[in-house]
Amino acid sequence: WNEGYYHGSDFFNYGYWLPSTRSFTEASENLLNKLVEFLPQKTGKILDVGCGKGATTRHLLQYFSPSDVFGINISEKQLESCRVNAPGCTFLLMDAVNLSFDEKQFDTVICVESAFHFNTREKFLHEAYRVLKPGGRLILTDILFNRLASQISAQLPTQNYVPNLSAYEALYRRAGFCDVEIIDAREQCWGGFSRMWLQSARRDLQKKEIGMLKYLELGARIRIGHSVVRHYALVSATKA
Repeated sequence: WNEGYYHGSDFFNYGYWLPSTRSFTEASENLLNKLVEFLPQKTGKILDVGCGKGATTRHLLQYFSPSDVFGINISEKQLESCRVNAPGCTFLLMDAVNLSFDEKQFDTVICVESAFHFNTREKFLHEAYRVLKPGGRLILTDILFNRLASQISAQLPTQNYVPNLSAYEALYRRAGFCDVEIIDAREQCWGGFSRMWLQSARRDLQKKEIGMLKYLELGARIRIGHSVVRHYALVSATKA
């Protein structure tokens, strides 16, 4: 991805593309708004897992007070950016599959486009369930890749492969979650992102900001993405 397309916002996700969406940053904000819609009440303590550079956390401050917002990441360098982007929030160096919080600490856990990196996604779901209060919600976006992607990419643990959305939902049930809602938004997220990315690359080529070889490389990456991105899941699950 070209981070410049996000205009320094520190977002780094596919976003949620509506017909009126005109930028990668706007799409990223749309995605977070879609997730927050899952919450009947925007109150209490919230944990942002895999918080990146803090753009998601910063957006959460539209709904939550800084003292109630926590973020974790395995990169201290990225956490430094988080503290600039979302001052007053608490950021900690921590692994998503080994949370050092006590049980029943949070009303909400949010995770944006990170769970497929965790080793493993299922361990994370059990940890999220443990730190949520009864009635608390896990809201997240996740990408289900085909088996080939899991085999060839070191960033995708093979243990995270799931064959279909039914098996994916079963992961949440095994962790103890109820009221599991999964929306497949592949077209709105990956589809919209890939189209806009190719359009942006084409403009960069016309303006001679990139060469033909780079443009062809970007096009090849989009074609690979179409073949390996099977589902883009928007998920809400409740701790009983």
